[in-house]
Amino acid sequence: MNTYKFFAYFFLLLAFTACKEDFLDLKPNEALPTEDAIKSISDLNAAAVGMYDGLQSSNYYGRYFILVPDVMSDDVKQNASANRAKEYAEYGAFADHFITQNMWAMIYSVINRANTIINTDLTVAPAVEAQKNQILGEAYAVRALAHFDLVRLYGQHYGITPGNTHPGVPIVTVFDQNSEPARNTVKEVYDQVLSDLNTALGLMGDDFDSGRFSKLAVQALLARVYLYMGNWSEAEKFATNVINAGVVSLTSTDNYVSTWMDGTSPDAIFQIVMTDVDNNGSDALGRMYIQAGYGDYLPSLDVVDLIPAGDVRRQLFTEDENLGGVFGLLRVNKWPSQIGADNTPVIRLSEIYLIRAEARAMTGNEAGAQADVTLIRQRGLPTAEAVTATGQALLDEIEKEKRIELMFEGHRLWELMRKQRGVVRTDCTAPAGKCVINYPNDRFVLPIPQNEIDANPNMTQNPGY
Repeated sequence: MNTYKFFAYFFLLLAFTACKEDFLDLKPNEALPTEDAIKSISDLNAAAVGMYDGLQSSNYYGRYFILVPDVMSDDVKQNASANRAKEYAEYGAFADHFITQNMWAMIYSVINRANTIINTDLTVAPAVEAQKNQILGEAYAVRALAHFDLVRLYGQHYGITPGNTHPGVPIVTVFDQNSEPARNTVKEVYDQVLSDLNTALGLMGDDFDSGRFSKLAVQALLARVYLYMGNWSEAEKFATNVINAGVVSLTSTDNYVSTWMDGTSPDAIFQIVMTDVDNNGSDALGRMYIQAGYGDYLPSLDVVDLIPAGDVRRQLFTEDENLGGVFGLLRVNKWPSQIGADNTPVIRLSEIYLIRAEARAMTGNEAGAQADVTLIRQRGLPTAEAVTATGQALLDEIEKEKRIELMFEGHRLWELMRKQRGVVRTDCTAPAGKCVINYPNDRFVLPIPQNEIDANPNMTQNPGY
């Protein structure tokens, strides 16, 4: 993914992430206009590589976007020596904290990289028109993902206010160095996400590569977005499209753990690819968990105890004899590479089955929901009994299975938010008063970075900060 470093226009586009100004307050020499930057299909390809490189950053999917919501949830507890992201685990984040600022800057950097591609006026030969459209589709998809991620981090969840008119994040679709954007509403952000994803579908071909956005991955993301919106019929429709496409299959029980150990995400529909030579090194996500890394965070028994004996997913923990007492003996081992060469999953097929299970349960198709959740449960433990629960008990089974299957992949806090529930840490090593975080709560979202507030008179801070 480091190819972009050889292209001056992309290097210049990235320059603003290191400055302490508003994310759109670029000096003229920090970015070149699109028409000067992209002159060929090779340039467009290079721009796409740079766009994906942004997703790989430790300030995005490479670490903190996955880690922060998990340490804020009930799936993770702090080790005695925890100091990275500690402010978030203890609900004490502040507006000029480096993680808050760097995630905001990095994700908007990715959006501007996508916009560079989307807004190009490049004309190509008919022989490569489909290739151009594919890259454009990927850029629309990445822009949608980035806005969706930003609005979850910095805006209260969809559904918390009538009409979702509460503040979200600025929608950025063009580069304007003089812009001082106000925050769009959460509804407006979700509308933009859906628009971009549907545009992407119309541009993309059928080729599949789990390391890049594909038509399959776009439909999977649509299923997730509609789930967050409570649009059950659309969530089920897109989940079924993904499943029926047959492009990705569930990893077998026998290969499930070894796939994680090999650094690849099981059932990957879209994953951020790391390699032995292109990775985040000591800034990798896995080093926050493994004994050979920083080991700041440990699995909570709140989630560990949900996993049945004999289930292969219990093998995603290792024992550390140096731990003990309230910290237990287990460490998370989903990302075991000491150099950070493990891929980061964004969307997996198992999530899509569980999205469909919930959507089916909410629309009365309980038999279909039971079949979907049973499939994931028995992949983990083939001798497990089929799920036969109905009503709320069925929804509880789906939630439990989703919590187990996607543990430590950055989902749990968002699941609690969309269900309008607080964080209850039974196995808790946080300071007194931080084991139960009641819902609703201003601190379930991050503060708008202080440098953004200072530079942009139209930007408003979240309540409670």
